[in-house]
Amino acid sequence: MKTVLTALALAGLGATAAQADCYSIYPEGSGQEPVPMVGYSVTEAADLDGLMDPPPLADGANAIACERDSIVPRPNDFELVRYHATPLLISKGEGENTQMLILGFQPAMENENGEMTEPTYRVQMAQGGLNDEERTGIIGALEGFAESEQALDAYMTAQAEQDS
Repeated sequence: MKTVLTALALAGLGATAAQADCYSIYPEGSGQEPVPMVGYSVTEAADLDGLMDPPPLADGANAIACERDSIVPRPNDFELVRYHATPLLISKGEGENTQMLILGFQPAMENENGEMTEPTYRVQMAQGGLNDEERTGIIGALEGFAESEQALDAYMTAQAEQDS
């Protein structure tokens, strides 16, 4: 996936920024170019009440890349990566100044010793570095996901009770 991200950064996602802020991304080695998701915003979709709808990925795509003003994940980005199993690539800047962060989720699974691992969010810098403020913001966002997950669970439980 890192190769695709580097290609995105080098190709300049910004070239089509007027069309879209998010792009469907294909698996590494597929040879397919990112597809603009015109009119779609992960931020807007995740900020609606309840669990966001599955993203409208292009056929065969397995991730979403979004251009933002900050690479720090937003409070509800967890909905995309955890509940829709879609990695989120957040990019900021252009050319040599591009920063790119990959946010993903690893569900609980059995390890080689037969023990269950804890589910965890994963963050990787695919390009660029972090300053102290960004590092602190990323840690805070990841820690905040637990609170956001609880709020989503409470909302969904209340909705289910209303519907019964």
